[in-house]
Amino acid sequence: MTDQNPTPYGQPSPQNPYQGQQPTHQGQPYGGQPAYQGQNGAPGQRNTLALVSMILGIAGFLTSITALGAIVTGHMALSQIKKRGEEGRGMALTGLILGYVVVALTIIGIILLVVLFGAIASNPGLYDGSYDS
Repeated sequence: MTDQNPTPYGQPSPQNPYQGQQPTHQGQPYGGQPAYQGQNGAPGQRNTLALVSMILGIAGFLTSITALGAIVTGHMALSQIKKRGEEGRGMALTGLILGYVVVALTIIGIILLVVLFGAIASNPGLYDGSYDS
């Protein structure tokens, strides 16, 4: 049951006069709400935890303690980005890197303080204010 007189592609046929025409309205119907995205999000949506990770990583240089939050939220963001296809991988990586750098610098600083105070404690005559040799 094929059409005996096929029409060229995009031309209206006698059975369907609207065939080949583009719809004139591309957006939402009047008063319509956008579709619910759920927790999967849209591919162009930015991951919120990635932004939080970057902010905590930057703040880690001032407070050190927020660097741990940057590391945790950065790993969570990377996992969500991989599953959901969201944007924000660069921000998550920035937060992770800054977090790990701050933690490493904090550990190095603590080690240096322990060595310094250990040297002072083991030789109290060095810093007693006298200049005797």
